Amino acid sequence: MKKFLALLLTMMMVLSLAACGGDEPEDSAPVSEDGPTSEQIQAVTEAYNQVATLYNEVATAVNENGWMADEQTAADIQAIGDTLEPVGTALTGDLSALDGADFDALPDALLEYVPDLEALAEKVAEPYGGEGEAVVTDEALIPVANAVNEVVPIFNEVYEIAEANGWLEDEQTATELQTVMGTLTFTQSALTDDPSKLENVTDFDALANSILQLAPALEEIAERVSVPYEG
Repeated sequence: MKKFLALLLTMMMVLSLAACGGDEPEDSAPVSEDGPTSEQIQAVTEAYNQVATLYNEVATAVNENGWMADEQTAADIQAIGDTLEPVGTALTGDLSALDGADFDALPDALLEYVPDLEALAEKVAEPYGGEGEAVVTDEALIPVANAVNEVVPIFNEVYEIAEANGWLEDEQTATELQTVMGTLTFTQSALTDDPSKLENVTDFDALANSILQLAPALEEIAERVSVPYEG
């Protein structure tokens, strides 16, 4: 993205100027007769650097994760870049780029983009999957896989006991075990063969927790089926 590279270069130049400039300005004399004071420029520079750094991180994620294909995301990141560009140009030596700007209000105006960029950062952290949805990643599936691996041995043990003691003839017990089996089988299939089966899941940690909740339910069934079924 040309704008991203331009802003990155601008930010580096601003940081370099700030480093070379030393500490706080010695006075608040205007840079030019009618221009902003050194203090105003410093306040704008600090706000710009904060926002530009975050912008560059988000723009990188947008490109790397394919979110430029999403029309809304592309428009959002472009709009923020278009706002930052003249500020960066002004801070690198051409204050005329901000002729008529309110330098007292400009720092706060720039910082208002921080929440928008943070929201975008969260959105574009995952690869773009089309239609505004992120694809299911291996990292997201780790807690789900751990939960399944913890519950499956418990289920197998309870099912074997229930079968040995004749409890599969009990309609309620059989239904409960079949329900748990269906949940585990479906999730295992998604984990090993087709993660797209979980593409509508929005909270994988919550899914993992719900699977872990099957363990206490299985323990209750285990207590029930520990003796022979009498009908």
